[in-house]
Amino acid sequence: MRRLLFAALLLISLPLRAEVEAGLWYDRYRNGHGLDLHRAGPLLFGTFYTFTSTGASEWLWLQSEDLDAPSSALTRFRQVPGGVAGSPAGQISLTPTSSCADGLPREGAPSLLRMDFNIGNYAASWCLEPLLPPDRPAMDVLSGVWYAADDSGWGIATHAFRGANGVTTQFRLLYAYDGDGNPRWSFAIDNGDSLTQQQTWYLAFVECTGCPISPPLTHAIGTSTLTLTEPLAVADGLRNRIDLSVQFESSAPFQRERTLSLLSDPLRVRAGAATRQGPVAGEILADGIEVFRNLPYARPPIAALRWRAPQSLAPRSELRSAQSFGLACPQRNLAQENQSEDCLQLNVWRPPAPGPHPVMVWIHGGGFIEGSAVQQYEGRTLYDGAVLAARNTVFVSLNYRLGALGFMAQRDLLGESPDQPQSGNYGLLDQIAALQWVHDNIAAFGGDPDRVTLFGESAGGISTCALLAAPAARGLFHRAIIQSGICDWQLRTLEQGLQQGDLTVTAVGCEAAADRASCLRGLAASDLVFGEAWGPLQDGFVLTQSPGRALAEGTAAQLPLLIGVTDDESSSLVPSAQQPTTATEYQTTVQTLFPTISAQVLQQYPLANYPSPERAWLDLLDDRWFTCTARRAAADHAANGNAVYHYVLSEILPDMPTLESFHGLDVLLLFAARNDPGGSEFRAGERLRGAWVDFAYGREPGLNERLLWPPYQVGSRQSLDLNGGDSQPIDDYHGAACQFWAQFGTL
Repeated sequence: MRRLLFAALLLISLPLRAEVEAGLWYDRYRNGHGLDLHRAGPLLFGTFYTFTSTGASEWLWLQSEDLDAPSSALTRFRQVPGGVAGSPAGQISLTPTSSCADGLPREGAPSLLRMDFNIGNYAASWCLEPLLPPDRPAMDVLSGVWYAADDSGWGIATHAFRGANGVTTQFRLLYAYDGDGNPRWSFAIDNGDSLTQQQTWYLAFVECTGCPISPPLTHAIGTSTLTLTEPLAVADGLRNRIDLSVQFESSAPFQRERTLSLLSDPLRVRAGAATRQGPVAGEILADGIEVFRNLPYARPPIAALRWRAPQSLAPRSELRSAQSFGLACPQRNLAQENQSEDCLQLNVWRPPAPGPHPVMVWIHGGGFIEGSAVQQYEGRTLYDGAVLAARNTVFVSLNYRLGALGFMAQRDLLGESPDQPQSGNYGLLDQIAALQWVHDNIAAFGGDPDRVTLFGESAGGISTCALLAAPAARGLFHRAIIQSGICDWQLRTLEQGLQQGDLTVTAVGCEAAADRASCLRGLAASDLVFGEAWGPLQDGFVLTQSPGRALAEGTAAQLPLLIGVTDDESSSLVPSAQQPTTATEYQTTVQTLFPTISAQVLQQYPLANYPSPERAWLDLLDDRWFTCTARRAAADHAANGNAVYHYVLSEILPDMPTLESFHGLDVLLLFAARNDPGGSEFRAGERLRGAWVDFAYGREPGLNERLLWPPYQVGSRQSLDLNGGDSQPIDDYHGAACQFWAQFGTL
């Protein structure tokens, strides 16, 4: 019988009702006995750990499908050649109660449980209460029943709790067998938050199950070293291990060196979660939402790892505090104390309700040269995931390398490493690594790794579109939202990126170095945060074709897409000093930017149709760089059979009327970033959040907000005019202008 007894319990599946709680239960007037209860899906299971008539420790198995008032046979398992064998030992029933029939006082008991049982000729009714304090520490996410899948019928139950002195203590019960095959249990207590602990196991003796109260006698029977870092069904043998040797009285030693897996459900602990790298402790916000900050998803890209693909993290040996935000990646216009190359981290917000919930992964904007997951606006975090977690999603924001550190291609780096045999696109590789971390770990935060929506604005939207085309990102997300992001048809080539890298090497003084790569890696990060034109390139590895072409040819990820723009993108992007103010300036500016087609452009955007040269110029730029590229991406993706929704945000803030619906307005609305928003602004934000969450849940966007939002189709090209007032579908938004630009090449 090689199949582990415990594992068979997972096959039972019935509706879930949580009444009798998992944990350790005891009768304060019965020394040494107790119930060790756990959950696996709809099943309550565990042991009645007690003593035989001779005072030897003994454990009996129980399991029940009734979670309100469980009852079960008590089964005694013995180790026999080839496995274990069970025999009936008695019956047990558990009933939640508000008072104890024995009339004895139990001050301070948070809850009570009546236990009626019989073992052989002995029958009794005991009154139980939780043994451990209800305030669970973050380490308690590793609590549960751990077992060896390739060995039969034994296991270890771990329970963490916070002692009166605030120190985390881990109480463990070993369920094993003596040399004669009889079921025996022992206990160990170890302190601290280290993931690797050494245990001394103790054996307890009392006179018998029904004897009068007397202090149990204990003595040490052996030791073990236990390492638990990821409570997943499939354990990594290097992370979840036990090296155990105990001896029950004069019998042969019970010795094991095994890989362990978690049988019971991972515990949801407030402000606690278990990643594959180890448990983390976050913070509980006022509304019950929990936030976990500064979670690293890759090794710091410093020294020899600068301009390398992100490298996997090793498991930690201690609990990690996740209560403070990390630093931004190196960039200009940010105080040095707020940035660091050690910046590859993400933040997770989860709702108070149990999951699994859809996951929304946010990529920040900033032109690939600035911004971060932790940037501030009006004195608070701009990308505050609590507003989306409040709608029962798990929200993730991430940092990625920027500027030259994130996107420089350099000849001396070509072929340096198989994880990026070309050069450049390190920031995109960071984003993919973060998505892989989400796939591997988000279930521990109540998220569903099979319902991940990737979304971002501006450079974050461009990144989202690029990852639709990136082979390495395939399968890591299942829906996408592109806000004011361009799906480029004409990315820079690798050679163009290398030429920019040559200029950078010269600018920083490494051109004549014998080892240019070492020279570059020896520079301070502050020496490398310059230049404007950084971003993804078609390197033949991360991106084998441009995102625009991938959408058109159907080689991009085939999944639902929500894409759109603000109605006046350029109003906040083009400084007023660079906007033409006269007819002559307007004509000159158009001729400078579009020298070969300036006459046609001036005819398409005549000043007579606009209140000012500035307005004509901004509309022209909106269409060329944002509106028409988004329309083309939507049409191409829809033509390949994907569900696509397109929007135009037209809300105008009353205190910023001249900017109209500016680039980035959607971010302020989506994250409720402004203090005391007015009526229309508030409604627009609610509509954005509702529609985005609807989409993440797989519903039609705007369903809960009662918005009529038709899918975008090549024939009708309907969009939603999104605002805080009368949001209605619109037909063929800026269709004539986009037909004009389509004459002159791909958009």
